[in-house]
Amino acid sequence: MEPKSAARRLQATGRPQVARGVLTDKTFQAGLKLSFAEFWRLYLDAHRHPVTRGMHYSATIVGIVTTALAILHQQPLFCAAGIAFAVVMAVTSHWWVEHNQPLIRVNAFYGALADLRMCWLALTGRITAEYARLGLGSPAPRQHSQPAE
Repeated sequence: MEPKSAARRLQATGRPQVARGVLTDKTFQAGLKLSFAEFWRLYLDAHRHPVTRGMHYSATIVGIVTTALAILHQQPLFCAAGIAFAVVMAVTSHWWVEHNQPLIRVNAFYGALADLRMCWLALTGRITAEYARLGLGSPAPRQHSQPAE
């Protein structure tokens, strides 16, 4: 028997369900129905590659520093520009490194919260334990199958 597609699971239950792997085909409307716990699992699964996570950590630092400087110098446009640059850094890491779609279009608010949580777990050395707790294995890149020669 074929496993149900994400769309069928959504229609059958009214709530998106995560089985295995990254389901980045979610829409904004479906993303609004996700709980943070469901989104968090998707988020970590979409950030397996250490370079992707590193780009996100760097983007978070850029966002925090530019916001602090904007407040210090009373320059709100500097804050907006810094945050926009940070978002571009994080989003492009998915295309160039992880080869998946960023979850910002699913739920940007949850994405920002999840990014801060991921950074905190990395700073406190608990990111690997969080992957294990969620049943995602180790935070390592997925092995993509190679085309036949």
